[in-house]
Amino acid sequence: DVFQAKTRAEEAAKKTKKKPVTLAYAIPKQGALMWFDNFAIPKDAKNVDEAHTFINYMMRPEVAAKNSNYISYANGNLASQKFIDKAILDNPAIYPDKATFDLLFTVTTYPMDIQRVVTRTWSKFKRGK
Repeated sequence: DVFQAKTRAEEAAKKTKKKPVTLAYAIPKQGALMWFDNFAIPKDAKNVDEAHTFINYMMRPEVAAKNSNYISYANGNLASQKFIDKAILDNPAIYPDKATFDLLFTVTTYPMDIQRVVTRTWSKFKRGK
C-alpha cells in the first residue's frame, strides 16, 4: 500500500507536467513524517563493485538533478540544486521552506521489545491476518 501510494503520487506529479492542475497540501501543526529514498546494497549482493558504481553515478549532481527534474521529486544532493529546474526548486510541495521543514520528523529507532511487536504486526498484516 505504501509503495502504491508513493508510486501514484510520483505518477500524478509527472502527469501535472503534461496537463497542469492546481493542487494544495498542508502539514498538520503537530508535524508530519518525512521519508527518504535510499540506495542500499544487500550484504549478500554478488555485484557489490557494480552496485557502488551505479550509486556513485546516480549521486553525480547532474544525474541527481536530471532524476529530480524527470520525476518532480526532491533529492538530498545539495550540489545538484544548480541543475534542477527552478519550477521544481521553488515548489514548496517538493522543497519545503524552513518553517515547514521544521515541522517534519523521521521515525526513530524503537527499543528492541517494541521493534519485535512492530515486526510481528507488520508480518501479520502482509500475510493478511
